[in-house]
Amino acid sequence: MTDQSRETEWERLRTAARELAVTFEERSLAHYESGSFVAANIKDLVASGITAMNVPVKHGGFEGTLAENVEILKTIAKGCGSTAFTLSIHAVLTGSLRGEVDSEVSARLSTALLDGAFVVGPFTDENSGSNWVLPSTTAKRDADEFVIDGIKHFSTGCEAATHMVITAGLDDDHLEPPFNLAAFLVPTGDTDKITVKHPWTGFAMPMTGSHSLAIEGVRVSQDDMLLPEGLTPLYVMSRQQWGSYCFTAVFLGLAQRAYEIAVQTTVGRSNNAVGDLAKLPGIQFAVSRMRSSLATMEALLDEYATEHVDPGDDLPAFVADTCVPKYFVTNEAEHVVATAFEVIGGSGIRKGGRIGQIWRDIKAGPLLPLTNDLCREYIGKTVLGIDPLATPRWV
Repeated sequence: MTDQSRETEWERLRTAARELAVTFEERSLAHYESGSFVAANIKDLVASGITAMNVPVKHGGFEGTLAENVEILKTIAKGCGSTAFTLSIHAVLTGSLRGEVDSEVSARLSTALLDGAFVVGPFTDENSGSNWVLPSTTAKRDADEFVIDGIKHFSTGCEAATHMVITAGLDDDHLEPPFNLAAFLVPTGDTDKITVKHPWTGFAMPMTGSHSLAIEGVRVSQDDMLLPEGLTPLYVMSRQQWGSYCFTAVFLGLAQRAYEIAVQTTVGRSNNAVGDLAKLPGIQFAVSRMRSSLATMEALLDEYATEHVDPGDDLPAFVADTCVPKYFVTNEAEHVVATAFEVIGGSGIRKGGRIGQIWRDIKAGPLLPLTNDLCREYIGKTVLGIDPLATPRWV
């Protein structure tokens, strides 16, 4: 792909994202309260080629950068938070895996993506929470195969998945946790042993289809293992930037849209008491505060998505570094949305309004890995020269 053809394709993807965001917002207004999964949105993303944007150039793909993934996710989030977050899981997996996995697996995944595959990763284990490197799901050896059993929560996008990346702990005696962690690429069409245990009904992001799944006796081969035994937890840490920045992009996009709605609602609006609401100092100050906050968040995430991508030699310090935009943006985005809600006023409380949807969705940001507490711990310990992985964590 030449520089010119790449630029042309990038502009096509950006235009497609902007156009789809408008459609997705219309669908969100119609289906948010029912929590129906965004299946039509995922189909549109596949048809647009956005879901294949991380296929490596050597396999005939666009090979989107982390910064380009961030921009697409911000744009999609303006239309629908659920769709953007579902896409972010796919982006994290397809983007972060392409340079690390076995060449045969990479080629297989690239072919699937170009043919319309959608990849999800149900990582959150029963009793393990968001600590992905210490799973309760197990992978037991059986000759040259593995048998996977466990419960996975928050399996975002599982209804649309053609493939899943399933993490599990190997039962090998010589591999102590977390180094027994393994990840397998599992085509969902090949098994009936992955079933919904609890349907998703979420206060925020209700259309993500983040069901709890029961994985019972799923057989995978050695060829389905994405990384060499013992290296998966190190890989997870070295690719933390994809999760941190892509998740953050979703909540920044939601805040950007809340700001736009607040401005659109205010300009030209009046009531019996005030002839022009835009002339009220409180409204002006609130809009100024939101715009300044958004500019700061945008600059921070853009810098990290372009300048803080290489893990370097100090992996724990790198993980702490990736926490900075995730912690700041997801929390600051909440303040922007709350301010936008106040500017819009009482009408925002009405059921079915877009700002109400955004207000609910934005609440999920600080709860996603790495959570506020973990971000603060990693950042603080690194700055103070304390190993964040040392045990005991507190004395």
